[in-house]
Order: sequence, then C-alpha cells, then structure tokens
Amino acid sequence: MIDDELDSLRRLSVPARPLPGVSRRRFLQAAGAGVGGLALAPALSRLQAFAAPPIGPTDGVLVLINMTGGNDGLNTLCPVGDSRYFSLRGPLAFQGNQVLPVGTGFGLNPALPKLKARYDQGKVAVVRGVGYNPPDLSHFTSMAIWMNGWGGGAQSVATGWLGRWLDGLPNAASEALLAVTIGSSVPLHLIGAQARASGLPESLGNAFGLDRSDPADARMFDALSSFASSATGLGTWGDAIAKADRDTMDLSQRIQPAYQGTLPDSDLGRQLVLCARLVNANLGIRVLNTSYGNFDNHADEKPTHTQQMVELDDAIDAFSAALSPSYRNRVTLMTFSEFGRRPEANVSAGTDHGTASCLFVVGDRVRGGLYGGQPSLTDLDRNGNLKYTVDFRNVYATVLEKWLNADATQVLGYNFPKLDMFTGAPGDPVAGPAPPPSGTPPPPAPPSPSAYAAGQPSPGSPRYVSPPLPNKDRDGIAPAAVAAVGAASMNPAPVVGAVRNPISARQRLANAAARRRATPASIDAARRAKTTAGRTKQTKHKHAKHVGALHRHRGTKIAKRIGRSR
Repeated sequence: MIDDELDSLRRLSVPARPLPGVSRRRFLQAAGAGVGGLALAPALSRLQAFAAPPIGPTDGVLVLINMTGGNDGLNTLCPVGDSRYFSLRGPLAFQGNQVLPVGTGFGLNPALPKLKARYDQGKVAVVRGVGYNPPDLSHFTSMAIWMNGWGGGAQSVATGWLGRWLDGLPNAASEALLAVTIGSSVPLHLIGAQARASGLPESLGNAFGLDRSDPADARMFDALSSFASSATGLGTWGDAIAKADRDTMDLSQRIQPAYQGTLPDSDLGRQLVLCARLVNANLGIRVLNTSYGNFDNHADEKPTHTQQMVELDDAIDAFSAALSPSYRNRVTLMTFSEFGRRPEANVSAGTDHGTASCLFVVGDRVRGGLYGGQPSLTDLDRNGNLKYTVDFRNVYATVLEKWLNADATQVLGYNFPKLDMFTGAPGDPVAGPAPPPSGTPPPPAPPSPSAYAAGQPSPGSPRYVSPPLPNKDRDGIAPAAVAAVGAASMNPAPVVGAVRNPISARQRLANAAARRRATPASIDAARRAKTTAGRTKQTKHKHAKHVGALHRHRGTKIAKRIGRSR
C-alpha cells in the first residue's frame, strides 16, 4: 500500500463472528454439560431471528459502494469547461472530446459509458463538492467522520449513521440480516448501539449444513435439525443449542441460491452481483455494503484510476442486470469515499490527499442530474484544496428521510437540508425516465460551527448527548470513532463462513494513535532517523520520490534518505 494509513477501513471495522451455530461435537459436549451449558449464553444471545421480515412493498433498500483511499472527483466528473482544470492537472486532465458530456462544461470519465447511459435515462444523480468542515486529510480520521455521520453533541457511545437507523427498526438487537456487508468484518457505519450488520463472504465454502455429500454428515445434519422439532430432554440450553443448529442450517440453505452460478471477475462486480441476488432472495435485508479500491493514487494515477472507473461501470451494470425487476423501484445504490484529491497534480503523475469530491446515487426512483455547486479551482483553501459546497450529511439526510423513511434529524443529530434527489417513495410505479433537474440546484447551506456546537439533537432521544463533536485529540483522530471501534471489538458481529482473524481493532487504534501529524521539517527529521532500518537503496529512492511529491504543495522536498512513508 502507498499509505500505511490506508488500512483505516480495517481499523474502523470489527471482526465478524460466525452466526450462532455449533458443531456436532460441541452440541454433544454442551448438551451433556447440563448447567455448564450456561457458558454458551453469549453465543446464544442473538438467536431470536437470523432472517429479517421480508422486504415490504414500500421498503427502501440501500446498497453502498465504499471507494476506499480517496477517489479523485475531478477525474470522475471532469470540469472540462474550466481552463484551470487543464493548467492544474496537465497530462492527468481529460480533454473535452474525451469525456462523456453530462452538462455544460462537465463530462464523466470516459471509462463510464454505461453509467452515462443511465444518467441519460434520468437514473443517476451526481452530487458535486461533497465534503465537510474542517477537512481532515487522514484516511483514518476522515473515514471515521464519514462513517459516524453525526452532527450533534458528543455521543456517549459512538455509532455509525446507518447503525443508528437500524437501531430504530423492530427487533434490531436480534435480527442478524437487516444489514449485511460483503466481507469478514463490519464497518463502523453499520454498527449501532444495539444493531449490528452481519458479514457474508463472497463464497459460502463449507458453511455449516450445506455440504450433504457425505452420508454421515447428512445424517448428522438431519439429526441435529430434528432435535429442534421438540424438547430435547437436555434442558433449556440443550433446546437452545438445537435451535441454533437448525436455524444456522436453515439460513445457509436460504442464502445458498445467491451463491450459485458464475460471478463477475472483478472484486466489486462479485460483491454487487451477490448483493443483487441477496435482495432477490427476499431475506429482509435493508442495507448492503461493499467496498473496493485502493484509490490512493499518489503516482501514475491516470491508468490506475481509469481501470477503477471501468470496474465501477461494469459492476453497476452487472448489479442492475442481476437485480429482479420487481425490486428495481425499491433499491438505490450510493457511492462514497473519505475525501477527494488535490486539484494540482504532483511530480509523480498522481494526486495527493484532497478534500471535496463527487458521489453517485443510482436507481429507478432517483431524480437524475447534477446537484450541488462545483467547487472553484481558483478559490482554493490554504493547502491548495477544494472548498466543499455540500456537507456529506445533506446526502445522508436525503437518503434517510426520502428513501429509508427515517427521522434524519434523530439519526444525524442535526436538521441537515435535503436534496430533491428522488422522484418518489420506494415501490412507487415508475412512469418513465425522470428528466434531470433544470439547471444546477443551489447547494444547501452547511450548518454554522455554532450550530454544530449546540448539537440540536432530536428531542426525546436519550442515546445522544452533548457536548460537541467533532472533537479530535492531538493526533487528529476523533476520540468518538476510537471509542466506537474499541467498544465494538468487544462484541463482534455475526458472519457466515470462515473468518480470518486480523490484527485486533484495539491494536490498530493504538498504532494509529502513535502517529503524529507533523510539519514537513519534523517529518523530514523523523524519517532521516529511520534510514538505518535496513531498507534497500531502491526502496529508499521510491519512498523519497513519493514523499517529495506528497509535500510539493508546501514547497518542501523531503531528503533522499527516508524510512517508511506515513
């Protein structure tokens, strides 16, 4: 990885645990243990239901694509009508005859023809200038801010924006499939005070109860399932264990059809097609999360980013093709990334950490078009970055209130302005392509700093308390996000299939807290001190070139000999 902070997604996630089910040996041991079966109580705490109620005719489903590493918004939606774009980007810029026009002076990346076709059908909203204030250029901190999505006072227990929405759904503490993420860990934005998404793998592998090719295994599965049909005679915990096994096998059977057949070759394509099949299975899943990257293109960006756009374009198209027509007016897809890239290209033909970027909202009920004001390329902040025009929580508030039928103020802690981005509610009949909005809607005014400090949480919501957020320690890490992952790591979320145990979230947070955000001079001094670590001459040269580019905007070149890059 170019930046070792790019493992922030893992540090802002908690390991998922297997859905509560037990092997035959464990069942027999626990059942024979009598009162000793009480040791299994924590594993049995989420047994009330493994599958949520079916998706209702007016229930909205949200599919997220996390573009990790910081997507380059200026080369996703290219401002080719602004000469400053070409002077800042040089060879990285796309010419006006290369992009796919979506409005006067703007064009989509040429690698997005299928998304452009959907835009022309009025099914793609492009929100420009999305960010927050004050911006933070740390992957970890910025991703934590996006995932937390809170605009009120400090939280007693930090949670994710969709986790808080899930908390308000019936039986949120016991339903394991109200939200899922494709992978072995659950990110912060899907963690609530009570609700927790489940992790599903890209392949079921040897999920419990699926492989019945061995007659002995088949007899064992049948016997375990039959135990739950009546009292086992082994006491309360024996009955509970039997039910756990039966429910786990039933769930494996229910989701198995989603894993049958071929999947696309690309990482994002596999994830999105699997999401479409899970929706089609009508398991009651309301939120599905995917991620791909790395978008942290500090060097040789153009070919890498172009291929990433190809993957996005193909994956969204494959998702739409796999999604049953009966769900198309109830499913919306949204992209997000922790920040954009700096307008000026660096000396390595790449771009460095920036601020505002664009995101896509895609669906049959989306009112397509351009939203938000395009940030100026002449009026940049003191670091040479874009000034945001739309707070990302304006988008969240719109999705929550207009698509998920939520009280956005309660979920986000502040009454953020909404965008007119949907043509109707989930399940409404689609009369035809919705025309893009005329002109560019004025960007909603972000709340003032005093409003953030005041918090303005929804009345009668005991989960949310003052005083202010965001509040960062001297390392630039939001303590609320740190607390969220630290607490959540003690109560991991469920997952189907094998789980690889990564470094603990607590250790990752400790590693992150050890880093100091320093001046170029102190970075230079610290990295000079590490040159005795034994890096090869080739590696030293590569990192020196990268760090020099990273700090070019400050007029400082880091010395030729360095240690590991930040």
